[in-house]
Amino acid sequence: MFLERFMQAVEVTSLVIVSPWIQSLDGEPISLKDILWSVEKGKVPTTIIMRSPEKEHLNREAAELFEGCPFVTLYYNNELHAKVYVCRCQPFGFALLGSANLSGQATRALEVGLLIEGKGAGCAIIEELELLGKEDIPNRAGTQLRQLARARPSG
Repeated sequence: MFLERFMQAVEVTSLVIVSPWIQSLDGEPISLKDILWSVEKGKVPTTIIMRSPEKEHLNREAAELFEGCPFVTLYYNNELHAKVYVCRCQPFGFALLGSANLSGQATRALEVGLLIEGKGAGCAIIEELELLGKEDIPNRAGTQLRQLARARPSG
């Protein structure tokens, strides 16, 4: 549900994905390549936090895809268990907080999640979840910024 809404969102200003395990989602209705195409098309600043592909081999292909996108800031934390997805867009953002990793199996498994609309009381929750992914987890012990060999886009 989150990925479908992200792909339809307009004027996206931020995307945050926090998930220990992330796969390419090849063969799923929306793949990681589709998500990154949308990120690049919209020049969406994107923060990804996942477990290191050196420890979690299932994350290797996703990490390679993220490393190829100039709008992604990629962090690794091998203690990560949270699953938080945030999209800031117009007219308001939305977030998913739940049990699902960003993997093909999770898209078909019985998972529990709470979709939060960024209006009314949900607006403050969206802001806090975005800060969790952009500032809190990246500054925790054990989180490492993946240093990429390419230049970062400005603005």
